Amino acid sequence: MASKSIQVALPDELNGFVAREVKAGRYQNEGEVICEALRRLEAETANEVRRFEKAFGGGYERAETEEDVQRVESAVRAGRKR
Repeated sequence: MASKSIQVALPDELNGFVAREVKAGRYQNEGEVICEALRRLEAETANEVRRFEKAFGGGYERAETEEDVQRVESAVRAGRKR
């Protein structure tokens, strides 16, 4: 996989977290921590899209029902609890 170097500024608390992960030996360097975090964010976003699509279940083909609204609200609440 080709890679491109970028520079980001992290708040002190995140910078400390990254340093602790490397120091603990879970990752070899800071870049690995950031890549893993981005992979997890990408997977989480894909899961949210799947849950959203499941909650609407054909919603474009018909008017939404109260049950549809409740499923979407439940999915949103579940996402916020994470």
